[in-house]
Amino acid sequence: MFGELSGEWRDRFRLATELGSEVGAEPKISKGEQYKGLPWVMLDYPRVFGKEDVQAIRTMFWWGHCFSITLHLKGRYLRTYLPVIRTRMAELETAGFRPGIAEDEWEHEHTPGAWETMGDRDFAKLSVNIGLDRWKEAPEILTTKFAVLARVLVTS
Repeated sequence: MFGELSGEWRDRFRLATELGSEVGAEPKISKGEQYKGLPWVMLDYPRVFGKEDVQAIRTMFWWGHCFSITLHLKGRYLRTYLPVIRTRMAELETAGFRPGIAEDEWEHEHTPGAWETMGDRDFAKLSVNIGLDRWKEAPEILTTKFAVLARVLVTS
């Protein structure tokens, strides 16, 4: 499923081209067996993972839990996109996105927080979960959510 989504998103949204050459031009799919004891699969597109600067849309399937899609920003990307997020907060909230309040930016379980907390840390994450009971609809739902985040990234 993530292989099909990655190709569709790359072709449909062309984010790597619009966001600049430093963004990973190709989607990256990773998988593992032990995120909190359970298997997982991740799709990162677009993606920049630097020590100080992060810009990524990460889609995750966590076995037995959910699908999630997250906008992860840090450093100069956070400074660039935080004003856009604030002006598009109603659209993001309507789409189900909520800021995360985890202390660790690599924590993938989403604990929703208040919009006012955006920018309080050196990173920010906006996420939405899709329950496994919506398995058959997941590709369509994830694509719709991805499109919302893509609009935020190309609006700056």
